[in-house]
Amino acid sequence: MATLPRPAQPAPAPLLEVIEPLLNVPQAAKILGISQCTLRNWIKRKKIARVKVGGRVMFRPDTIREFIAYNTRPASG
Repeated sequence: MATLPRPAQPAPAPLLEVIEPLLNVPQAAKILGISQCTLRNWIKRKKIARVKVGGRVMFRPDTIREFIAYNTRPASG
């Protein structure tokens, strides 16, 4: 009796997408070109989204990119 070849197994789907490391306040402030104090004020005024990890305030890199894109205005000519 002839045996049929087995179909190729599909690659397993990743359980999680690749997650970029979160940024802390000093890192995010440096990227934005502002002081840590200004960034903390923005957090208090809810001007920028943040992630709380225990007692630490962190930022997703996508949040920083979106914040920059949203607040970028074209030059008027």
